[in-house]
Amino acid sequence: MRRALPLLLAVLAASLAACGDEKPESTRVRGDTLTVYASLPAHGAEARAGQAAEIGMRRALAEANGKADGRKIKFVSLPSTRPGDDIWDPGTVESNADRAAEDPTTIAYIGELDRGASAVSLPVTNREQILQVSPADTLTSLTRRPPGRPRAGPERYYPSELRTFVRLVPPDLAAARRVIADLRARGTRRLAIVTGAGIADHEFEAMLLGLIGTDQPQTIDRFAAPGLDDDPDSISNLADDLVESDPQAIVYVAPDSRPTRAVLAAIGARMPSVMLIGGPAAARQQELSARSARCARLLGREAMQLTLAAVNAAGPDRRAVAKAAKAAPLPVSPCR
Repeated sequence: MRRALPLLLAVLAASLAACGDEKPESTRVRGDTLTVYASLPAHGAEARAGQAAEIGMRRALAEANGKADGRKIKFVSLPSTRPGDDIWDPGTVESNADRAAEDPTTIAYIGELDRGASAVSLPVTNREQILQVSPADTLTSLTRRPPGRPRAGPERYYPSELRTFVRLVPPDLAAARRVIADLRARGTRRLAIVTGAGIADHEFEAMLLGLIGTDQPQTIDRFAAPGLDDDPDSISNLADDLVESDPQAIVYVAPDSRPTRAVLAAIGARMPSVMLIGGPAAARQQELSARSARCARLLGREAMQLTLAAVNAAGPDRRAVAKAAKAAPLPVSPCR
């Protein structure tokens, strides 16, 4: 047994040396075809924007003759909604990200278009060090720790520790600061905040409260926005509660949906003199939808252009492509 000990120690030493020399797993995509996935709303309030964004992406790809770094780019667009949905579905978004992560030819993932949806897909794509470019997700915690939520830092979205996320629009923090500045400029003392159930909704509300601090407004009443399946009575009850609250301003923090439009219409009818911040007014819905479609097409095109430029700069390596995209300057756009 004593004679075998030196041999055993030598084997263990060789094994440890081999582990120390082990190279990190390659993130290079092999073959002549690279795949870019996109996750876009195909139903509900943002369907038109999703279609427009896809048109922009396909246009940018066509302008590049369908190639980057001399390789063919295969484009796969997946719906982030289900038939009958008003807004994006978390399970569907996660499934989209899983499909991209499991495809060995994936070089990039363009998504999400909806606020907060990237919180679901980004951890999945990041594990495989896949570049994720969001045309319009403004969730602040994806890139920095938001005021009012000290434990909601971006590290939870990056299990690989490499930052692989690029967005083309400013985070919600900029909008929250504008809201607070507007309230203070108007001397608002009584405020109502109506908040939806999504992660982006709660984060925006927390940022507002964190930025307000002990300054004005002095009275803040908080209400829950109606759910997607709530009946008309709940909408009427919310309007009654808001009237009773008697605010000088209402900040509405919830995604565009049928209940949202119904609540905003009720607020406009019953409280016409109250300043409403957030949510498209019912009378301007068509105008805003048209502008949203134009911006979505432009942002979709820019997202694909950025992706192709990163591949041209870095070649077919996921990690290198993510780094190249992070280092690239964002184009100046009228939609930001």
